[in-house]
Amino acid sequence: MFTRVLSAALLLVSSAAFAQDAGQPVRLRFAATVGADPVACGTTYKDIGTTKSNISFVDFRFYVSNVRLMKADGSEQLVTLTQDGLWQVDTVALLDFENGSGGCANGTEQIRDVIEGSAPAGRYVGVRFDLGLPFDKNHQDPTLQPSPLNLSRMFWSWNAGYKFMRMDLRTTGQPKGWMLHLGSTGCMPAATPTTVPTSCARPNIATIELRDFDISSGVIEMDVKRLLAASNVDINTPETAVGCMSGPSDPECAPLLSQFGLPINPAEAATQKVFRARRTGTVAAQQ
Repeated sequence: MFTRVLSAALLLVSSAAFAQDAGQPVRLRFAATVGADPVACGTTYKDIGTTKSNISFVDFRFYVSNVRLMKADGSEQLVTLTQDGLWQVDTVALLDFENGSGGCANGTEQIRDVIEGSAPAGRYVGVRFDLGLPFDKNHQDPTLQPSPLNLSRMFWSWNAGYKFMRMDLRTTGQPKGWMLHLGSTGCMPAATPTTVPTSCARPNIATIELRDFDISSGVIEMDVKRLLAASNVDINTPETAVGCMSGPSDPECAPLLSQFGLPINPAEAATQKVFRARRTGTVAAQQ
Protein backbone atom coordinates (compact mmCIF):
# COMPACT_ATOMS: atom_id res chain seq x y z
CA MET A 1 0.00 0.00 0.00
CA PHE A 2 2.78 2.42 0.96
CA THR A 3 4.60 1.67 -2.28
CA ARG A 4 1.47 2.41 -4.34
CA VAL A 5 0.86 5.71 -2.52
CA LEU A 6 4.49 6.73 -2.96
CA SER A 7 4.42 5.84 -6.66
CA ALA A 8 1.22 7.83 -7.15
CA ALA A 9 2.74 10.81 -5.34
CA LEU A 10 5.86 10.67 -7.48
CA LEU A 11 3.71 10.49 -10.59
CA LEU A 12 1.80 13.60 -9.55
CA VAL A 13 5.01 15.49 -8.83
CA SER A 14 6.47 14.41 -12.17
CA SER A 15 3.33 15.44 -14.05
CA ALA A 16 3.28 18.83 -12.33
CA ALA A 17 6.94 19.40 -13.16
CA PHE A 18 6.34 18.46 -16.79
CA ALA A 19 3.36 20.84 -17.00
CA GLN A 20 5.49 23.65 -15.55
CA ASP A 21 8.31 22.98 -17.99
CA ALA A 22 5.88 22.87 -20.91
CA GLY A 23 4.74 26.39 -20.03
CA GLN A 24 1.63 28.07 -21.34
CA PRO A 25 0.51 28.79 -24.89
CA VAL A 26 0.76 32.39 -26.05
CA ARG A 27 -1.42 33.81 -28.80
CA LEU A 28 -1.00 37.55 -29.31
CA ARG A 29 -3.63 39.14 -31.52
CA PHE A 30 -2.80 42.15 -33.71
CA ALA A 31 -5.02 44.54 -35.63
CA ALA A 32 -4.21 47.21 -38.20
CA THR A 33 -6.52 50.20 -38.16
CA VAL A 34 -7.00 53.63 -39.65
CA GLY A 35 -8.37 55.37 -36.60
CA ALA A 36 -11.31 53.20 -35.55
CA ASP A 37 -11.63 51.42 -38.91
CA PRO A 38 -9.83 48.19 -39.81
CA VAL A 39 -7.28 48.22 -42.64
CA ALA A 40 -8.75 46.61 -45.75
CA CYS A 41 -7.78 46.50 -49.40
CA GLY A 42 -10.22 48.34 -51.64
CA THR A 43 -11.34 50.75 -48.92
CA THR A 44 -10.79 54.52 -49.04
CA TYR A 45 -9.99 56.33 -45.79
CA LYS A 46 -10.54 60.06 -45.39
CA ASP A 47 -8.98 62.92 -43.40
CA ILE A 48 -5.45 61.48 -43.25
CA GLY A 49 -2.33 63.48 -42.46
CA THR A 50 -1.80 67.22 -42.47
CA THR A 51 -3.76 67.74 -45.71
CA LYS A 52 -6.75 65.56 -44.71
CA SER A 53 -6.04 63.36 -47.69
CA ASN A 54 -7.86 60.26 -48.90
CA ILE A 55 -5.77 57.09 -48.92
CA SER A 56 -6.15 53.47 -49.99
CA PHE A 57 -3.81 50.54 -49.43
CA VAL A 58 -1.67 48.75 -51.99
CA ASP A 59 0.39 46.72 -49.49
CA PHE A 60 0.75 46.53 -45.71
CA ARG A 61 2.85 44.02 -43.75
CA PHE A 62 5.63 44.10 -41.20
CA TYR A 63 8.09 41.96 -39.28
CA VAL A 64 8.11 41.58 -35.50
CA SER A 65 10.89 39.90 -33.54
CA ASN A 66 12.03 39.13 -30.00
CA VAL A 67 8.55 39.09 -28.49
CA ARG A 68 8.74 39.31 -24.68
CA LEU A 69 6.12 39.14 -21.96
CA MET A 70 6.50 41.57 -19.06
CA LYS A 71 6.04 40.83 -15.39
CA ALA A 72 4.93 43.32 -12.74
CA ASP A 73 8.51 43.82 -11.53
CA GLY A 74 9.64 44.88 -15.02
CA SER A 75 11.42 41.65 -15.88
CA GLU A 76 10.60 39.95 -19.16
CA GLN A 77 10.32 36.48 -20.64
CA LEU A 78 11.07 35.71 -24.28
CA VAL A 79 8.21 34.00 -26.10
CA THR A 80 9.26 30.81 -27.90
CA LEU A 81 7.58 31.17 -31.27
CA THR A 82 5.85 28.25 -32.94
CA GLN A 83 7.95 27.26 -35.95
CA ASP A 84 5.13 26.94 -38.46
CA GLY A 85 7.15 26.99 -41.68
CA LEU A 86 5.23 29.95 -43.08
CA TRP A 87 4.73 32.96 -40.80
CA GLN A 88 7.27 32.39 -38.02
CA VAL A 89 10.91 31.30 -37.92
CA ASP A 90 13.31 31.47 -34.96
CA THR A 91 12.39 34.72 -33.14
CA VAL A 92 10.84 36.42 -36.20
CA ALA A 93 7.18 36.68 -37.22
CA LEU A 94 5.51 38.32 -40.20
CA LEU A 95 2.16 40.10 -39.85
CA ASP A 96 0.26 40.67 -43.09
CA PHE A 97 -2.87 42.83 -43.42
CA GLU A 98 -3.39 42.78 -47.20
CA ASN A 99 -5.27 39.99 -48.95
CA GLY A 100 -4.33 40.53 -52.58
CA SER A 101 -7.74 41.97 -53.47
CA GLY A 102 -8.76 45.42 -54.67
CA GLY A 103 -5.74 47.66 -55.04
CA CYS A 104 -3.48 45.12 -53.33
CA ALA A 105 -2.94 43.08 -56.50
CA ASN A 106 0.74 42.47 -55.75
CA GLY A 107 -0.03 40.96 -52.36
CA THR A 108 -1.03 37.52 -51.18
CA GLU A 109 -4.45 36.04 -50.44
CA GLN A 110 -3.64 34.99 -46.89
CA ILE A 111 -3.58 37.45 -44.03
CA ARG A 112 -1.88 37.00 -40.67
CA ASP A 113 -2.84 38.88 -37.52
CA VAL A 114 -1.54 36.65 -34.70
CA ILE A 115 1.77 35.61 -33.18
CA GLU A 116 1.76 32.16 -31.61
CA GLY A 117 4.16 30.50 -29.24
CA SER A 118 4.68 29.58 -25.61
CA ALA A 119 6.23 30.94 -22.43
CA PRO A 120 6.80 29.66 -18.89
CA ALA A 121 3.64 29.76 -16.81
CA GLY A 122 3.33 32.98 -14.87
CA ARG A 123 1.47 36.23 -14.42
CA TYR A 124 2.30 38.71 -17.18
CA VAL A 125 1.11 42.30 -17.30
CA GLY A 126 2.45 43.58 -20.62
CA VAL A 127 4.31 42.88 -23.83
CA ARG A 128 7.45 44.12 -25.56
CA PHE A 129 8.55 43.40 -29.11
CA ASP A 130 10.84 44.78 -31.79
CA LEU A 131 9.46 46.17 -35.02
CA GLY A 132 12.22 44.89 -37.30
CA LEU A 133 14.74 42.09 -37.56
CA PRO A 134 17.82 41.21 -35.52
CA PHE A 135 21.05 42.19 -37.29
CA ASP A 136 22.07 38.58 -37.93
CA LYS A 137 18.76 37.90 -39.71
CA ASN A 138 18.68 41.18 -41.62
CA HIS A 139 21.63 40.76 -43.99
CA GLN A 140 21.33 37.42 -45.72
CA ASP A 141 20.44 36.04 -49.14
CA PRO A 142 16.60 35.86 -49.06
CA THR A 143 16.56 33.13 -51.71
CA LEU A 144 18.22 30.82 -49.19
CA GLN A 145 16.07 31.74 -46.20
CA PRO A 146 12.98 29.95 -44.87
CA SER A 147 9.56 31.58 -44.91
CA PRO A 148 8.73 34.33 -44.00
CA LEU A 149 12.25 35.64 -44.74
CA ASN A 150 12.10 34.59 -48.40
CA LEU A 151 9.74 37.34 -49.61
CA SER A 152 11.40 39.44 -52.30
CA ARG A 153 8.88 42.26 -51.83
CA MET A 154 10.07 42.65 -48.24
CA PHE A 155 13.76 42.91 -49.16
CA TRP A 156 16.10 45.64 -50.42
CA SER A 157 19.59 44.10 -50.70
CA TRP A 158 22.08 42.10 -48.66
CA ASN A 159 23.70 45.34 -47.58
CA ALA A 160 20.58 47.27 -46.55
CA GLY A 161 18.61 44.18 -45.53
CA TYR A 162 14.87 43.77 -45.24
CA LYS A 163 11.99 46.20 -45.27
CA PHE A 164 10.82 45.85 -41.68
CA MET A 165 7.52 47.41 -42.68
CA ARG A 166 6.09 47.82 -46.14
CA MET A 167 3.16 50.21 -46.36
CA ASP A 168 2.24 51.22 -49.91
CA LEU A 169 -0.58 53.71 -50.44
CA ARG A 170 -2.39 55.71 -53.06
CA THR A 171 -3.32 59.20 -51.91
CA THR A 172 -5.29 62.16 -53.25
CA GLY A 173 -2.14 64.00 -54.28
CA GLN A 174 -0.05 60.93 -55.13
CA PRO A 175 -2.42 58.59 -56.97
CA LYS A 176 0.47 56.63 -58.50
CA GLY A 177 1.83 55.78 -55.06
CA TRP A 178 3.23 57.02 -51.75
CA MET A 179 4.93 54.57 -49.44
CA LEU A 180 6.80 53.87 -46.24
CA HIS A 181 9.50 51.22 -46.33
CA LEU A 182 11.04 51.06 -42.87
CA GLY A 183 14.48 49.49 -42.54
CA SER A 184 18.10 49.98 -41.59
CA THR A 185 20.24 52.65 -43.29
CA GLY A 186 23.89 53.66 -43.26
CA CYS A 187 25.03 50.03 -43.27
CA MET A 188 28.81 49.67 -43.64
CA PRO A 189 30.87 48.61 -45.42
CA ALA A 190 28.75 49.30 -48.47
CA ALA A 191 31.03 48.45 -51.39
CA THR A 192 28.25 46.66 -53.30
CA PRO A 193 24.58 45.80 -52.71
CA THR A 194 25.69 42.26 -51.80
CA THR A 195 28.36 43.36 -49.33
CA VAL A 196 27.36 42.03 -45.92
CA PRO A 197 27.76 44.90 -43.44
CA THR A 198 29.25 44.75 -39.98
CA SER A 199 27.09 47.58 -38.61
CA CYS A 200 24.36 50.07 -39.55
CA ALA A 201 24.46 53.70 -38.46
CA ARG A 202 20.67 53.74 -38.12
CA PRO A 203 19.23 50.29 -37.38
CA ASN A 204 15.70 51.78 -37.20
CA ILE A 205 14.46 48.94 -35.02
CA ALA A 206 11.65 50.27 -32.84
CA THR A 207 11.11 48.57 -29.49
CA ILE A 208 7.42 48.68 -28.66
CA GLU A 209 6.29 48.34 -25.05
CA LEU A 210 2.66 48.06 -23.99
CA ARG A 211 1.91 47.85 -20.29
CA ASP A 212 -1.34 46.83 -18.64
CA PHE A 213 -1.96 44.34 -21.44
CA ASP A 214 -3.96 41.15 -21.03
CA ILE A 215 -2.11 38.59 -23.13
CA SER A 216 -5.11 36.24 -23.16
CA SER A 217 -7.72 38.65 -24.51
CA GLY A 218 -6.04 41.94 -25.44
CA VAL A 219 -5.39 43.14 -28.98
CA ILE A 220 -2.30 45.03 -30.14
CA GLU A 221 -3.44 47.72 -32.55
CA MET A 222 -1.24 49.55 -35.04
CA ASP A 223 -2.96 52.79 -36.10
CA VAL A 224 -2.01 54.10 -39.54
CA LYS A 225 -3.89 57.36 -38.93
CA ARG A 226 -1.63 58.08 -35.96
CA LEU A 227 1.42 57.09 -37.99
CA LEU A 228 0.54 59.61 -40.71
CA ALA A 229 -0.79 62.34 -38.42
CA ALA A 230 2.17 64.70 -38.98
CA SER A 231 2.80 63.73 -42.61
CA ASN A 232 1.76 65.37 -45.87
CA VAL A 233 1.02 62.30 -47.99
CA ASP A 234 -0.03 64.43 -50.97
CA ILE A 235 3.49 65.57 -51.89
CA ASN A 236 6.90 64.07 -52.43
CA THR A 237 10.08 66.12 -52.23
CA PRO A 238 11.75 66.26 -55.68
CA GLU A 239 14.86 64.12 -56.17
CA THR A 240 13.96 61.89 -53.22
CA ALA A 241 12.48 58.41 -52.92
CA VAL A 242 8.72 58.10 -53.31
CA GLY A 243 7.36 58.60 -49.81
CA CYS A 244 9.93 57.45 -47.25
CA MET A 245 12.58 54.76 -47.68
CA SER A 246 14.02 55.46 -44.20
CA GLY A 247 16.64 57.91 -45.47
CA PRO A 248 17.60 60.40 -42.73
CA SER A 249 17.85 63.30 -45.21
CA ASP A 250 14.45 62.64 -46.78
CA PRO A 251 11.96 65.23 -45.42
CA GLU A 252 9.12 62.70 -45.66
CA CYS A 253 10.86 60.38 -43.20
CA ALA A 254 11.30 62.55 -40.11
CA PRO A 255 7.62 62.68 -38.99
CA LEU A 256 7.13 58.97 -39.71
CA LEU A 257 10.21 57.78 -37.82
CA SER A 258 9.28 60.02 -34.91
CA GLN A 259 5.89 58.34 -34.58
CA PHE A 260 7.71 55.02 -34.13
CA GLY A 261 9.97 56.60 -31.47
CA LEU A 262 12.86 56.72 -33.96
CA PRO A 263 13.95 60.37 -34.27
CA ILE A 264 16.36 61.39 -37.04
CA ASN A 265 18.72 62.70 -34.36
CA PRO A 266 19.49 59.68 -32.13
CA ALA A 267 20.17 62.00 -29.19
CA GLU A 268 16.54 63.09 -29.14
CA ALA A 269 14.15 61.10 -27.00
CA ALA A 270 10.86 60.04 -28.54
CA THR A 271 7.87 57.94 -27.54
CA GLN A 272 6.11 55.73 -30.05
CA LYS A 273 2.55 56.77 -30.82
CA VAL A 274 1.52 54.11 -33.31
CA PHE A 275 0.85 50.93 -31.31
CA ARG A 276 -1.69 50.70 -28.51
CA ALA A 277 -3.26 47.99 -26.37
CA ARG A 278 -6.99 47.42 -26.73
CA ARG A 279 -9.07 45.72 -24.11
CA THR A 280 -12.41 44.11 -24.88
CA GLY A 281 -14.73 46.84 -26.11
CA THR A 282 -12.30 49.69 -25.37
CA VAL A 283 -9.07 51.26 -26.55
CA ALA A 284 -6.45 51.43 -23.84
CA ALA A 285 -4.59 54.65 -23.17
CA GLN A 286 -1.28 55.03 -24.99
CA GLN A 287 1.56 53.60 -22.95
